[in-house]
Amino acid sequence: MSRRICTSTIAALVYLALGLMMGCAGGSHVIVETIAITPTGGSGQNTTVGATFADKLVAKVTTGGSPSRGVSVTFTAPSSGAGGTFANGMATETDATDANGNATSSTFTANTTSGVYMVAASVAGAAAPANFKLTNSRATGQPFVFYLSGEETANATNGGNRYYALAGAVLIDPSGNVLGGEEDYNDGSAITQSALSITSGKLTVSATGQGTLTLVTSNGTATQQVGIAGTETLAVQFVNAKHALIAQFDGSATSSGSMDLQSATSAPNGDYAFTLSGVDSNYNPVGYGGIFESDSTTVNGSADVNDNGTIVTNTAFSGALLAPDGFGRGQTSGIVINGTTITLSYYVVGPEVIRIIDMDVTGQPGIGGAAMGSAFGRGCASCFSNESLGPSVVSLGQTDPLAMPYAAVGMFTTNSNRGAFSGFGDADQPGAAGPAPIGGSYSIGSTGYGELHDTTGWESITQLGMYMTDPTLNLLDPNNPTGGGGALLLELDPNDVHFSGVNLVGGVGIVIPQTDTSTASFAGNYAFGAQDYNTLGSSGAEFDLVGVGAVGGAPMAFAGTGLVNDDLEYFAATPARYTAVPFSGTVTPDLGNVGRYTISPLAINAVSGGANQNFTVAIYQANGGQLIWLDEDTSSVFVGPLEQQGSHTGMPAAKKARVKHTQ
Repeated sequence: MSRRICTSTIAALVYLALGLMMGCAGGSHVIVETIAITPTGGSGQNTTVGATFADKLVAKVTTGGSPSRGVSVTFTAPSSGAGGTFANGMATETDATDANGNATSSTFTANTTSGVYMVAASVAGAAAPANFKLTNSRATGQPFVFYLSGEETANATNGGNRYYALAGAVLIDPSGNVLGGEEDYNDGSAITQSALSITSGKLTVSATGQGTLTLVTSNGTATQQVGIAGTETLAVQFVNAKHALIAQFDGSATSSGSMDLQSATSAPNGDYAFTLSGVDSNYNPVGYGGIFESDSTTVNGSADVNDNGTIVTNTAFSGALLAPDGFGRGQTSGIVINGTTITLSYYVVGPEVIRIIDMDVTGQPGIGGAAMGSAFGRGCASCFSNESLGPSVVSLGQTDPLAMPYAAVGMFTTNSNRGAFSGFGDADQPGAAGPAPIGGSYSIGSTGYGELHDTTGWESITQLGMYMTDPTLNLLDPNNPTGGGGALLLELDPNDVHFSGVNLVGGVGIVIPQTDTSTASFAGNYAFGAQDYNTLGSSGAEFDLVGVGAVGGAPMAFAGTGLVNDDLEYFAATPARYTAVPFSGTVTPDLGNVGRYTISPLAINAVSGGANQNFTVAIYQANGGQLIWLDEDTSSVFVGPLEQQGSHTGMPAAKKARVKHTQ
């Protein structure tokens, strides 16, 4: 646009009064003063997703070629897709020009979506805005998705030991430097952080894949702090370059989970099975699971719910999916299960694997609270039957440490024509434990939505919801091409069914096809993890561990080292985190139940110079690469995986030395 000024005062007054576009009278002439805005600084920059651009954006405003002072300039970034935010946390801000006509923005930070885009600077009267071309780049590194759940230690914010869940994604370069990421954290009450930025950190590992991962978040000065002043430390044990077992290891909490290489960031599209477990709105244990279909923007499914022993089955739900960002994080909208609207965040691991965290808070009616879980692809909409379940290892546990958890692990064979299964299992809840035969009936619908009923009295576990998964998937190691599928489980016993006087509620688990029970296959180097709940800690009831050990010899022996988080004082009277902890024991095959082993005792020598803590452990073998172990002592219970180590080539921060295998 331009501004016309007449040299005849009378003509100018007439022009202004009439508001007409007209020439000036009587030989006077018109001076045209154009208002223009141009980019003079900050355009053409490139930064990694989640990082701040080095230079601020500068736009120059002129009127008739002369700098315009005190003019308001509005900077506007895209509202969706690749873009970013100014210092005010918004995608737009307004700044005034200085004496030189320059309007300078505040610092501009890229969002988590990669791509090229324009930030427009506009001013009233200018024919066109000034455009700044910016690029959000995916940093050179490997993206991993991680998730954990467990128990916080008492602090000034949460008021006591509380259940919590944590999920996120992090980008790590070949040297182990954390380039960025984001996470969601929820303890259902005092600390709820959504899309919290991970700004830096460091992965340090040994040649065996054991070490720590430090995550520095933007939460350091917030009231609701995660970790220690916004910094979290995780104990890490890599199984292979794409998969690790993890536990929180910083004094703020103790928990267990896993970390997996991210192979995709697009929204879920297809057929899925899912389970979640945690606490409901009243801080009672809750579990829910089922199946759903997604077209990347909507979800429709059916769910079973066990809310503190109150059972609801096959309830329909639907809702919307918000598109994931550059770290594969998305959210749901409008999902109602059993009359409660729940708020979920999700992190995509790959096309058929999603980690899900419930981001509700307590104090509201219904199941919404804090919970952690996963969704796995089913591979088809309706191709399942009783024949989809064959010989299997089953693992089940209740993950709320405030509700006296329990665990059960077993193995069975099936008769698909009769819809029957039979086998052997171990179950434990602090105060009671023991092995016993298991068996009963099962049924699987064409959608993979099924159920399993134990009629043997397997420590009062009688009714399970079962949701079949794609047979090409590996449920423990999502990037492992040798899978076998299996199913997700939800414990559905009502509140009048008890295990040693404790309601069986909120338990979730998995079924893994059992393909190899030979003792010769159970040999080599294994990464292991465990989440233990107990009655001995003076201020809580949990410790968590990860490690690596070798199995072999005659007689079979297990020996390794690990990291143990004992912030709730099982091994000593003061909170501590132990490194290089020795683990040892003799592995005895159960000749009457091939595929089952015991270690009695498994000695853990956490306190240097102190006495061993001994545990009675049962192990069930799905194959040589995947086993589940269970502690069945009367004072504690733990459950976790033993996974045979693969190649560490390509692992971030990998050392030159490699793991030596004994087979």
